[in-house]
Amino acid sequence: MKRMVFIVSLLACVMSFGSAAVAAGPKGPAIAGQSSTLVVGTRAEPKSLNPIAITASEGQQIAALMFGKLLEEQDDFMSFKPALARAWSFSADSLDVTFVLRDDARWSDGEPVTASDVRFTWQVQTDTTVAWPSASIKAHIRDVEVKDARTVVFHFDARSLYQVMDANDGVILPEHLLASIPRKELKTSAFGRAPVGNGPYMLKRWEAGQFIELTRNEKYAGSPPRIERIVIKFVPDVVTLVAQLQAGEIDLLESVQASDLAGIRARRDDVQIVGAPSRRMSFVAWNGTRAPFDQAAVRAALTSAIDRQAIVKNVWAGYAKECTSPIVPLQWAYDPSIKAIKYDAKSARAALGKLGYRDTDKDGILERDGKPLEFELLVNDAQNRVDIATLIQAQLKQAGIKANVRVMEYGAYIDRILALDYDAAVVEWKVQTKVDLTQLFATSALRPHGYNFVGYSNSAVDHLIEKALEQRNMASAKLLWRDAQRAIYLDQPYTFIAVPQELTAIDDRFCNVKPSPINIFAHITDWRIKPDCSR
Repeated sequence: MKRMVFIVSLLACVMSFGSAAVAAGPKGPAIAGQSSTLVVGTRAEPKSLNPIAITASEGQQIAALMFGKLLEEQDDFMSFKPALARAWSFSADSLDVTFVLRDDARWSDGEPVTASDVRFTWQVQTDTTVAWPSASIKAHIRDVEVKDARTVVFHFDARSLYQVMDANDGVILPEHLLASIPRKELKTSAFGRAPVGNGPYMLKRWEAGQFIELTRNEKYAGSPPRIERIVIKFVPDVVTLVAQLQAGEIDLLESVQASDLAGIRARRDDVQIVGAPSRRMSFVAWNGTRAPFDQAAVRAALTSAIDRQAIVKNVWAGYAKECTSPIVPLQWAYDPSIKAIKYDAKSARAALGKLGYRDTDKDGILERDGKPLEFELLVNDAQNRVDIATLIQAQLKQAGIKANVRVMEYGAYIDRILALDYDAAVVEWKVQTKVDLTQLFATSALRPHGYNFVGYSNSAVDHLIEKALEQRNMASAKLLWRDAQRAIYLDQPYTFIAVPQELTAIDDRFCNVKPSPINIFAHITDWRIKPDCSR
C-alpha cells in the first residue's frame, strides 16, 4: 500500500503543528476526462469573476488564474518577480516607481496589455463610485502616469515599506473592454460572467450552480502551465465534497478538516495532503453597531466565557493554534507576546454582573433591565464552523448567556454580515499578505467602504495604523503594529479563536505542487503531471 505524504512547508516565523505519515487504502474510480484536467471541489460559487467586484477569497483565487499583476508576489510577502512587468525601479527620491511592461503581454482576446490599462485600473480601484473594498491600499498613490505604451510610473505622496506592494496589489483590468461602462455599473456588468484576462487561464464555460471551466490561455506571456484545463465544481456541502474526493470525482480539495483525514486515507492511496502555514484566522465577529456588543467590557466577558483551547482540540484536532492577534504568525509584524484572555465562565458571569446583568428570574439566563442576554450567532453551513458555533453555544450557556445558532447558506450568510444585519457570527477570514489592519479595523473602512463589518472605531488604533504604514524601517513599524495589535485585542471587536493549518488534498498524479500561503494556485505554472515531474 502506498502512503499518503504529509508535506509541511517550513517557512520562517510559522507555528509548529507536527506532521505524520498517513496510510491510505484503495483508490476510488477514476474521474472522467483527460489526465491534464484538474478538477477542484469548492462550496463557494462566485457571483462574478470581475476582479473589482469579488469579495470572497474563493472567487479571488479563480480570478487570479485568469488575471495577472504587474509582479508575482513571493511566499515571503516582501519580494517579487517579474510578471506583466519585466522590470521596475525607484526614482532617486524613492517617491516614484517605474514599471516596464513585457512586449508580449496580451489579453486573451489578443489585444496588447498596455501602460494605459495600468492607469485605468488604478482609476477604477480608487473611484468612490466603484467602491472597491481594497481602495485603501492605493491611498498614497497620488497619480499613475503613462510614459509610453510599455512604461508606467506610480507617483507616491510618501515613502514606505510597501510602495511596490501597493502599486502591485490588484490585478490589471482591460481598458478597451471596460472604459465605456459607467463606473457605477462596472461591478454588475456582463464582464463579470464573460471576463477577458491576461493570466495563464481563460474562461471557457460557466454553468451556474454546477461548475466553471477554465482552459489554458495560449496568449499568456509567461511560462505556459502544463495543466491544460481546470474545472471548479460547486458542491453544496462539505460531506459531499469529501465523498467526491474519496470517489475520485475531484482531484483537489482545499481546507480539508483533520476529522476527514481518516475517511480519505481509508478510500484512496493516491492522494497527497499538502500542508501549508495559513493566512486564515477563525473568530467570532461581534456587531458593535448593536447593543450590548457596542461595549468592550461585554465583548471581553463573552471572550472569557469561550474556551478557545477546547475548540482547537475538538474542531481541528490540534491542527491549529489559538489566535490572539489580527496579524497572523506568518507575517513579520506578528506579536507573539499577547496573552490570551483566560477562559473562566465564573469570571465572565461576574464581569457581566458588574455591568448590570443578573439572573433575577432564575432561568439560567442573565438579564439587564428585564431583557435577557440572548442573541443570534450566525454561521455558514460548513461543518467545522457549525461545530465551532455549537461549542460556543454550550460554553456561553455555562456563563448565563443564550446564543441561538443560525446556520445559513454561504452566500446569504456573507450578504448579512456585509450588510451588518447580524448580532454575532462565526467567521473565517484570510488576511492579506500586506501587514495592514486598515481594511478590517480602521474607521475609514466601515461598511460599505471596506471590510470593517463589526463597526469598530478607535481613533488611537486609526493613528497607529496610519503611522505604521508611513514607516520605512521595519523595526519602527513593528513597534507601532505591536501597539495596534494589543489595542485591538484589548477592545475585542472579535473573539479571536484560532489560526488553522491549511490542509489541501490533491491527486498525486500532479507533482511539483508547492504549498504557498498566498493561495494554492500561486505557483501553478510550476505544477507537472506524472511522469513529467522534472522542472
